[in-house]
Amino acid sequence: MIMRISQLTTYWNAGDAQLIISFLDELKELLWATYGDEIIGMHQDDDSCRQSDDDDQGLEFDDEIPF
Repeated sequence: MIMRISQLTTYWNAGDAQLIISFLDELKELLWATYGDEIIGMHQDDDSCRQSDDDDQGLEFDDEIPF
């Protein structure tokens, strides 16, 4: 895999910056509407593949602090 570095022009005026933010908000909403269920399912599948560590569950941390 080759890492490529891209540069993004960031010397916009406030109006241009607001236009970009609005575009990204609309794009995010569209992507969630189109792929949201699949994205959520993908994350749930990732969580179900992780192994739980039963040794750490149920431990009580009631040690006195010596100060």
